[in-house]
Amino acid sequence: MFKKKKSGCLTFICFLLIIGLTASLAINNTLTVENYTLYSNSIKSPIRVVVAADLHSTFHGKQQEKLVSLIEAQNADLLLMPGDMVDDNVPRDGAIAFLEAIQGKLPIYYSKGNHEYWSRDIEGIVELMEDYGVTVLADSYAFITVKGNRLLIAGADDPAKERYQDENYDMNTAMGKAFGHFEEGAPYKMLLAHRPERFDEYAKYAFDLVVSGHAHGGQARIPLLLNGLYAPNQGFFPKLAGGQYEENGTTMIVSRGLSVFPHMPRIFNPPELVVIDILPAE
Repeated sequence: MFKKKKSGCLTFICFLLIIGLTASLAINNTLTVENYTLYSNSIKSPIRVVVAADLHSTFHGKQQEKLVSLIEAQNADLLLMPGDMVDDNVPRDGAIAFLEAIQGKLPIYYSKGNHEYWSRDIEGIVELMEDYGVTVLADSYAFITVKGNRLLIAGADDPAKERYQDENYDMNTAMGKAFGHFEEGAPYKMLLAHRPERFDEYAKYAFDLVVSGHAHGGQARIPLLLNGLYAPNQGFFPKLAGGQYEENGTTMIVSRGLSVFPHMPRIFNPPELVVIDILPAE
């Protein structure tokens, strides 16, 4: 009788340990790096791009030292921020600390996300970014040269602009006016666009690469089985939750984001920094 009770107790303890271990693995908010490699005839020498999306003012270490150290370790040539670095319900301290810590370390390009419009202070956020040397792309683009490569970096405004800033704004029309004259071939063309569910629209233009966020990795995942449970504007089982996608000659890479909200735990979906190596095709 004693042995049966002891055996049952050990089984229960093992069960609790398994549950605890699974939970610790599932809810893991340690920063990760997700690497991608792309090839292009428009690239003469390798370049490395880091994508930081959907920070939502989350702190990763005191004054963002964990996040900034991770970015520095990549030895990247560019930092792209496709929206929602600032949140509408969380104080901006985390975003400001990040901008202060990363300022001057590498060229930074930013496009707006829906939460930044929801804050009802999009002008203030744009001013904040520019104060820290960030290039803000609003249905506009810039040419730069990196390691002998001529690059075009564009940014699309978020469709939330129609409700919170300009009632006459239409994202598709604005993109057509801004990017409709692009032709395929050099320079290598990148687009920052917050919402991945609009990939069909982005792929109409001659972009080589689109970087996005917004989906937060589908919030909950099951490795090898479920890439994402739910994403805004895509609903349950989103097709574009995070990863690499192809359409009409355009590659889109969707970041799972950097935000951590205690009331919305990330399940098997740690916050990630995206690193993209773009190499010559030959």
